[in-house]
Amino acid sequence: MVSLLFGFNGRINRVQYWLGCLIAGFGGAMLLFTLGLLTMPSGPPPKTPADMMHLISSMGITFGLPFFLMGWIGSALQVKRFHDRGRSGLMVLLPFLPLTMILTTVISGAATGESFERVASSITLWFVLLQLINLFMFVDLGCMPGKPEANKYGNPPGGGFSGGAPAGGSPMGGTLIPGQSTAAKAQAIPGIGGSALTGAESAIERAIAAQSKQQAAHATPLAPRPAMAAAQPAGGLRPAAPGSFGRKAAR
Repeated sequence: MVSLLFGFNGRINRVQYWLGCLIAGFGGAMLLFTLGLLTMPSGPPPKTPADMMHLISSMGITFGLPFFLMGWIGSALQVKRFHDRGRSGLMVLLPFLPLTMILTTVISGAATGESFERVASSITLWFVLLQLINLFMFVDLGCMPGKPEANKYGNPPGGGFSGGAPAGGSPMGGTLIPGQSTAAKAQAIPGIGGSALTGAESAIERAIAAQSKQQAAHATPLAPRPAMAAAQPAGGLRPAAPGSFGRKAAR
């Protein structure tokens, strides 16, 4: 989470980008709301340019750190998202030109006491340019998918709407393909090395072989069937009576 919100290296997909925007936006809004309740002046509104400058300076001191923190997080998310789109992270500086001109015009107008209508007319062009840049960044960063191949900023983040496995990596979820070798199967299972899987299969094969040898050693051979006596009369025939040579024996 710290790398997602504060780091500028690598790539993120659209799901990670919107998740970071929601976290930063909700947390920043709650912080600004709390600070506003605690530091809101209770007196009458400023009437002179000096009072206005004093109010702006006090608000800048109070809200400076939250705005800086939110700007840092937003820039980190946009830079990594531009990397995923194959663009330079320096494109995150595009809104700063019209934004700087708007703030400069408003501050100078408040300091010189110019009317609100004149200040508003001076910043109209810059405001329109800022909105066009924001629209481009919204579509490009929040709606368009990242590049599926690896680039100089790193491998594709994978998952979410950008999809795909990291370049040069194994399929997501460790899907095994029929006919794979042991090493390929080990690469397809996240968190299991090839040596560990090979050792497990070898142990299983050795256990099966040992069990087969043990069963063969303890097997009892079948006893041979005893031969029938030659003198035993067959078929229940009575032996021939003496003196009856050449005659059939009576049944």
